[in-house]
Amino acid sequence: WVPQLQLQKLTQPYPKHWTSVGDSAADLQTLAHDVIRGDFGQVRRLATRQLVTSADAARRTVLMLVADAPETPVHTEKCILYLFELGANPKAADANGDTAAHLAARRDHLRLLTLLSFDAKWLRNDNGATPLMEVARTGSWKCAKHLLHLLRQWRFNECFEHGNSKRSRLLELKDREGRTASDLARRSGHSELASYIEREMWLVVDGDGKITGLTAQEEADRQELQRLAKAGDSAGLRRAATRGSCDLLDHEGCTALMWAAENSSCGDEALWEQLVLLGDPTCVAI
Repeated sequence: WVPQLQLQKLTQPYPKHWTSVGDSAADLQTLAHDVIRGDFGQVRRLATRQLVTSADAARRTVLMLVADAPETPVHTEKCILYLFELGANPKAADANGDTAAHLAARRDHLRLLTLLSFDAKWLRNDNGATPLMEVARTGSWKCAKHLLHLLRQWRFNECFEHGNSKRSRLLELKDREGRTASDLARRSGHSELASYIEREMWLVVDGDGKITGLTAQEEADRQELQRLAKAGDSAGLRRAATRGSCDLLDHEGCTALMWAAENSSCGDEALWEQLVLLGDPTCVAI
């Protein structure tokens, strides 16, 4: 059981006390543009601790401006990590109470979301919405899977202390209108994503970190994917893997991507393009 006070602390955003950049607003935009392009040389030349910890008129920091961009190149990761070195705060909230995680969730900006700390990914905005609710509303599949699968891991769900309670309470959080993430997904026309969220809610993590709760059909699909991956049957795996099935997990949290990665025979480029597109490359075993 997770005390209500502890849950509130986990979902409470950072106070909106940020220094306005004033005449440096253009520098903030320029820095954000350089980070989005992945130009580390330019970022190092322009970024300062003062600029990185400042905000524009809408109280958006450079980290938020980057989060609100479409998918970024791999070089952007190094730039974002440099912002953290200079003091960028992932828990900072803008005028609407949105954090970088909320903005990245809406954009399905997985690269940035994965770099944020776990506790920065469950904060509420002024509408009471968490980043998971935002991905549900916008149908952002990549970020949705990342957030959901984090709660499979014992170091985040704290199952040794709380069993399945912390995980279930985070998944069942409601916004100010009483809607859960699955409610928002269904109301927004993302019925497949709503069903996926509900499936994660039905899973149970016990006090030893073992995961159960798949239906008989889901377990059969999981076993077939595992068999194909271990057999090195790339063609069969490509035919069998779907967005809904490729992240089905065994009791230790292993998925089709992990089984395929362990087999050198599964080196087909088309297979990996499909698995990375449909699955969650950020998912790890418990």
